[in-house]
Amino acid sequence: MQKLRILFIINLLMLVILCGCKKNALDVDISDIDAELVTHRFDKDLFMLDLDTIDKAISTFYSRYGAFFDVYNVHVINIGPASDRHYDSYLSMFINNPQNVEVYDFAQQVYDDTETLENSLQDAFRRYLYHYPDSAIPEIIFFIGGFNHRLFTVNQYVGVGIDQYLGTECRFYSMMGTAEYMIRNKIPEKIPSDVANVWGSSLYGYNDAKDNVLSRMIYGGQLMYFTEALLPEEADSLKIGFTASQLSFCKKNEKQMWTYLIENELLFSTDQLVIKRLVEDAPTTYYFPDESPGKAAVWLGWQIVREYAKKHPDLSLDEIMQENDYQKILRESKYTP
Repeated sequence: MQKLRILFIINLLMLVILCGCKKNALDVDISDIDAELVTHRFDKDLFMLDLDTIDKAISTFYSRYGAFFDVYNVHVINIGPASDRHYDSYLSMFINNPQNVEVYDFAQQVYDDTETLENSLQDAFRRYLYHYPDSAIPEIIFFIGGFNHRLFTVNQYVGVGIDQYLGTECRFYSMMGTAEYMIRNKIPEKIPSDVANVWGSSLYGYNDAKDNVLSRMIYGGQLMYFTEALLPEEADSLKIGFTASQLSFCKKNEKQMWTYLIENELLFSTDQLVIKRLVEDAPTTYYFPDESPGKAAVWLGWQIVREYAKKHPDLSLDEIMQENDYQKILRESKYTP
C-alpha cells in the first residue's frame, strides 16, 4: 500500500512537471529551415543621396526597390511620382528639411546595430516557411517617412517606418502631442510583431459580408494567431501591444467582458462607432473599465481563434487563416470563458 501511494505521488508529480513544461503548440522546430532574410536601409540610401546625381539615383532606386519606391513617394512622403517634372525639387526639399534630417540622425543612433532585430525577423519568417513551405519571404525595407506611416506592404516588400519606432524617450513624439498609449508601442522591439501582423493582413483579407463586432474581433484574432505562429516565444503583451497590467486585466476579466458583449447585444452590432470603440487602438476600451486596454475585443477574438485551433488540431495555419466565416469559428470553437 505504501509503495502504491509513493508511485501515485511520483506519477502525479511527473504529470505536473510535464504539463508545466508543455510548450506552445505553435513553437515549431525550424532548425532545418534555411532562409536568408533580405533587409534594406532605404533610410540611409535616401538621406546620404548626392543631390547632384539625383537622376541616376532615381533609376537606381527603381531597380533596387521597385514598387516600394512609388508607394513611398506618392503615399508616404506625398511628393508625387518620380515622373513628375518637379520631383527632383520636392525630393530635395524632403531630404534637406531640418526636422527630417534631425529625425534621420536620431534614427541612426537607435538603429546603429540592427542585428538583433534582423535575427528576430529572420526566425519569424523561418517559421513562416515552416507553415508555408512553397512561399517566398518578403524583403524588409527600413525608411524614414516623416511620421506618416508605420508599415505597409507592396508586392514582396514590407516597408517599416523606423521613425515610428524610436523609443518611448524620443522627444519627437511628445513634441507632436502623441498619446501615451501610442508612444509605449513606438519601440524597436515592437517591429517583429507588427511586421508579422501586417504581412498576415496582406495575405488574408477581411470578409466584410457581415461587417459587425464579431467579424472584426475574430479577424483581428486571426491576425494575432498568425503573429503568434511567427513569434511564439514573444510575450503576448508585446505581440498585441498591451502593458503587463492590461493583459492581466483581460485574463482576469475575460468572462465578464464576453458576458457584457452578449448581454448588451453588441456582438452583432454593425454600428461603426460601436465597432471602432471595441476593436481599434485606444487608451481603454469604451465599454469596459478604465483598467482595460484599447481593442480588448481583439484580444477576446484571439482567444476564440486559439480555441478554434485547439478544437481542430488537424487544420494547418493556412486553413485556419482562410476560414472567413467568423460565426463558424465562434460556433466550432465552443468558446466559454
